[in-house]
Amino acid sequence: MRKKKHPEHVNHERWLISYADFITLLFAFFVVMFASSQVDSRKVARFTESFSRAVGVGVLPHDGQTILPGPQSPSSPLEIDGSNEPPPPDTALDELHASLISQSGRNPEIAKVQMLRRRHELVLRLPEDIVFASGDDSVKEGAIRTIRALAATLRARRLDVRVEGHTDNRPIHTTRFRSNWDLSTARATTVLDHLINTGGMDPVRLSAAGYGEYHPVARNDTDGNRQLNRRVDLVVTVPPEEAGRADAGNAGDAGNPFEGLVGVGETTVDASVDGASPSVDGASPSVTADDAQTIAVSDASAASPEPSPPSAAPDAAPPEPQAPTHHSSAH
Repeated sequence: MRKKKHPEHVNHERWLISYADFITLLFAFFVVMFASSQVDSRKVARFTESFSRAVGVGVLPHDGQTILPGPQSPSSPLEIDGSNEPPPPDTALDELHASLISQSGRNPEIAKVQMLRRRHELVLRLPEDIVFASGDDSVKEGAIRTIRALAATLRARRLDVRVEGHTDNRPIHTTRFRSNWDLSTARATTVLDHLINTGGMDPVRLSAAGYGEYHPVARNDTDGNRQLNRRVDLVVTVPPEEAGRADAGNAGDAGNPFEGLVGVGETTVDASVDGASPSVDGASPSVTADDAQTIAVSDASAASPEPSPPSAAPDAAPPEPQAPTHHSSAH
């Protein structure tokens, strides 16, 4: 006889699989959202400033005014960036800005310079028509006096200066310049050379970069806009060591200075040269294995105190070991 088949039961709990998947995805989503919210704003600010200084471009285009480019009405030769929020309180840059504005009233060479205040930067802009002839990298005589006047103010301060050369989008191909890259770089290095040899600035604080036609301040659709794009910018910034010292001073009274410096999945240690135990970011030396064992024993003793045996006298000699006693039994 054939075995009688039992009817299959319908599984009414299949929805639990989809429900469990949904709950798992929801949990992962909120974990990611929580991890993204735990960001050290000071670390992000330092990273943004370092990245902007390295590539020469702000993280937000157009100096944070707007995402989309739009018409900007030119102001006086001394132009201040018109962002909605005031710039951060960089004391050294603010003092330099105020000093140059004060000098521009009595020094016509400084009055030729356009000044733009950006986040952690002060841009001193030299238009092409006062510095170079078209398609050339030789500095005009009047521009040399302007560069000398700027260098006299800059060399008295501990500030870094990055000289940036920019051109318009009209191609150039001569025996001297193969492209706008060559022209913009040559102009930047020429101004840098005058800052050192004519202005007496420290070469350690200087750098040069050529950006060609790829960082315009206006659209290259008219002769006037192309003239605005042909420029040399002196980007003045606070050195990293000075900025780090200022951050350390501001954070001196704010609780634990090492809180939040190490993120998830990140370990920051500073191993000493003599082979000692590493310490965390300049904090006190880390606890060794013997210290950890001593602390653990002390904590255990504090949790469950036991009567300690009477300590021996300091001069008492340790007891001599006794000879082992052998017992024998007769069988």
